[in-house]
Amino acid sequence: MAIAIYGSAEWKQLRKPTQATYRGIIERLRTEYGGQSVRGLQTQPILKMRDRKAGFPTAANNLVKIMRWMLAFAVARQWRMDNPATGISPLKIPSGGFPVWNEADIAKFEAHWPVGSRERLAFDLLLYTAQGSGDVRQMGRQHVQGRAILVQQEKTEACLEIPIHPRLKASLDTVPAGQMLFLVTQSQVGFTAGGFGNWFRGACRAAGTPDRSAHGLRKSATTRLADAGCTEAQINAVTGHQTSKEVERYTKARDQRLLAEAAFAMIGGTQREQTLANPAGKLANRINN
Repeated sequence: MAIAIYGSAEWKQLRKPTQATYRGIIERLRTEYGGQSVRGLQTQPILKMRDRKAGFPTAANNLVKIMRWMLAFAVARQWRMDNPATGISPLKIPSGGFPVWNEADIAKFEAHWPVGSRERLAFDLLLYTAQGSGDVRQMGRQHVQGRAILVQQEKTEACLEIPIHPRLKASLDTVPAGQMLFLVTQSQVGFTAGGFGNWFRGACRAAGTPDRSAHGLRKSATTRLADAGCTEAQINAVTGHQTSKEVERYTKARDQRLLAEAAFAMIGGTQREQTLANPAGKLANRINN
């Protein structure tokens, strides 16, 4: 079945990153269960496979999702009449995924890795473009147009034009003139996905932020945009999100904080609370100071 999938039109229509994810799971299934009949597979064995990954709910859900896709492939070719993976509910994900870097984390990393280091360059590319590591790893001089970086996102294929932030420019200015790709290994070649992840996690540990990740910086960039008062449309224009569902979480968090501060200002008495409750007074203070 795996060979038929790899040669199919359905497979060729998948994006390269999706193919890589699917192939990893398909090959594991092929190694463990390749001798068994596709026609005889039932729901219970799929549930057992999922349950063995219960400690890693995202991986468990991906397994079921890809098996559902494979079995739909088999149904379309009349190798079986039904799809036993249909109706299996996804496991709940207990957290929001990769943790967001807070401002203290960001300051700690910046203090440890100065401008001019590869680690700081990677950090600034991630934070000041709000793109994922897969897109950042591909960025080079050929993508710079004027004061912007042109990006075609790996996952969504969205084409974006991201203005170059002054802090990012300071890092980009340290890249050797003859180096086209911004981020390279010590061997002067581009990073693989796994290699970059391991390398950047090592940089985080060295900076004293061991629980942070490259993807968490994309979330931090989105949080900063929301806290600055950007609309969902403005944030989407930077991050490339196709729907407002993901970005809505950040703008709601911002609105909740502002509303809560305003609410407590109305019943408080401190200088800060009075300033929050009286915007005119806040403006006067700025003028006078």
